[in-house]
Amino acid sequence: MQLLDWMATVGGVCTTLAARDFATGDELVRHRAEGRLWSPLRGWLALSGVRNEVTRALQAGGVLTCVSAFREQGLWTPHGPQHLHVRVHRETHSARVDRSERAAGITVHRLHFWMPEERPMLGIDAPATALAVATACVSEADVIGATDSALTSGLLSLDDVRELAARLPRDRRRVLERASGETGSGSESTFALLLRRAGIRYVHQFEPRPGHFSDFRIGRSLIVEIDSQLWHATPQQQAKDRERDAALTAMGYRVLRFTYEQVLFQPDYVMSIVLALVRRRAHLRPIWG
Repeated sequence: MQLLDWMATVGGVCTTLAARDFATGDELVRHRAEGRLWSPLRGWLALSGVRNEVTRALQAGGVLTCVSAFREQGLWTPHGPQHLHVRVHRETHSARVDRSERAAGITVHRLHFWMPEERPMLGIDAPATALAVATACVSEADVIGATDSALTSGLLSLDDVRELAARLPRDRRRVLERASGETGSGSESTFALLLRRAGIRYVHQFEPRPGHFSDFRIGRSLIVEIDSQLWHATPQQQAKDRERDAALTAMGYRVLRFTYEQVLFQPDYVMSIVLALVRRRAHLRPIWG
């Protein structure tokens, strides 16, 4: 495979060292002279016309990390617009990095000294490195959401997460130790964290009927569904949700349904409803069949 074709398949950006597997030094010089390649940062190459978050991170002096890397990897990211998160070498103190640290819309990170410095070939931190950075940047719920989605997608294993946690300071280690991989979405991870904090035991992905799964069961008969933006937005999906709720109610379950926004931005309200039912022991009433 030719260099330009390979670069197009991997996102259009790579280290010069990686490019040398496909082209000689003279060929790289010619590609740049003829406008097929450009360099966003010394030691890096990008295809002509490629201008994205990876090249922006490189121009800022580092590689894409934290929630910016999560987005590229399809992992959970916090709601709303985010800064460009850039990891620079922890010993770098260049004028370029100084400008980036003062620039609006850019968050510059350095790895904890217990973590090995790595130079990702494609300019995006690996999930484990991005998570290590995130433990010092975003909320506990967001770290757990990203970790759970990485576990569910197979990008990380529980052993990977444990190994990463062992390298971090104790206060940053605890949040990774709470991730289980049992929830695939960030909103479900956040709700599970709220339940654990309240000391409420639950079953995730409960199967009240063969082939039909509910997000959470609390006690014997309280079911909680978390409506994500992706799967519950259309009228057809909402009608299907109501049919499921009616069928569960007919079986004797009580069904609570919260939106993604409520779980993320109104957690006190969400838990006040759950706790009111638990305190009345409504979650322990028998089902009918």
